[in-house]
Amino acid sequence: MSYFNKDLEDIGFMLYEPCKELEPYIYNYFTVKNIFTSKKTNKILSDGSLGFTINFGNPYEITLNSKKIYCDAKVILNGQSKYPMFITFEKYLNAIGIRFKVGGAYKFFDEEISSLCDKNINYDESFWNFDILYKKLVNMNTHKQRIEEIERFLIKRLKASKKENSKYTFSIISFINEHKGNISIDCLCEEFALNKKQIERIFKKEVGLSAKLFTRIIRMRNVRDSLSSLDIENLTSTAYNNGFFDQAHFIKEFKSFMNETPKSYYKNKLSMAKALNFKKFEL
Repeated sequence: MSYFNKDLEDIGFMLYEPCKELEPYIYNYFTVKNIFTSKKTNKILSDGSLGFTINFGNPYEITLNSKKIYCDAKVILNGQSKYPMFITFEKYLNAIGIRFKVGGAYKFFDEEISSLCDKNINYDESFWNFDILYKKLVNMNTHKQRIEEIERFLIKRLKASKKENSKYTFSIISFINEHKGNISIDCLCEEFALNKKQIERIFKKEVGLSAKLFTRIIRMRNVRDSLSSLDIENLTSTAYNNGFFDQAHFIKEFKSFMNETPKSYYKNKLSMAKALNFKKFEL
């Protein structure tokens, strides 16, 4: 069970599914829109993916692993990372996000995917001919119209790409997700009849993260989802159910990915749910 997230409501957050042709590569699109009388900071948690934010509002600030970047471009790349991202908005917020699936961005980029890790980049409008796209988007009235135009833009780039994902990429990623990150590299090797070097080569080339780090991200995402649901017996059992047999290691790992302790995270989610009468948040 997931509970309503007031932080998402406050920024006017909406999700949109990709068309069938882009579904193998795009996880979703999101839109945010609101006006603020004071600064507001949102915490965005990592899932190992990367994407773009197309901004129609005021500039904003991103903090990632203690590094700050002032986002004043019309298009900002949000690279894959293990760290949570803190975004501080001020005054007018109006943006559309493109979120690639893990491994899905590979066909679209000329750059090496690993070079984008832990980065938020203000892109010049000429990048990917975003200047042409932006001029079309800014004159459209609805999110639906804008997303349809973005999809035409992405499909054109997809068709022009000469790159191909390995036949193993999405199967390995799906396998890791199915096991909630509780899987060793040796088990992946055995399941897909590949050696460690082959798996690491696929991940470095197409995901931009090591296979081991990605499994850790997925395991932590599952922990996060368990705590967010509030449907847990206690923190010790949550750690054990997610493959942690040492509380000190569990807390250290959680803090590394979430920038807070599991106790603090759960307490904040519980307080929010109580304050909102345990209202469910439906995507």
